[in-house]
Amino acid sequence: MKTTHRIKVFVDTNVLLDYLIPSRNFHRQAVDLFILILTTQIEASFSTQSMLDVVYIGRKYNDFPQESLRNTLAELLVRTNSGAIDPFDLKSALLDVDSDIEDSAQIAFAYNQCCDVIVTNDRKMLGRKVPAPMTIMTPEDFVGRCRSTGR
Repeated sequence: MKTTHRIKVFVDTNVLLDYLIPSRNFHRQAVDLFILILTTQIEASFSTQSMLDVVYIGRKYNDFPQESLRNTLAELLVRTNSGAIDPFDLKSALLDVDSDIEDSAQIAFAYNQCCDVIVTNDRKMLGRKVPAPMTIMTPEDFVGRCRSTGR
């Protein structure tokens, strides 16, 4: 029997914010990503830290109703994978030569979750090197790649 590897993506905090807040610049691309995730065999992963950051940052936006936020995050917790950044991820981040410890911790978390792709709109993070075979892509590039390969 032929088995197919399910693509596993780590969704960065900024993409989750883009998805939830219509006024953000990359909202449409994030919606396209989540439609793909929720309607195909793509497996998504989030850190619980990202979800908490979204709640904190989201308070600045008027188009971010707290009740719908709670419902959406609860639904994402059921339909995706989430986990905490553990002390080993943090230690790896602190030992990383890159100055952005938060990004380094997210990369370590994604790697330890066996993610194939980190999806982000963070230009600095897009330029980072990650452990092979993992890659970093924008939501738009990831969705385009999936559509072109029929995934």
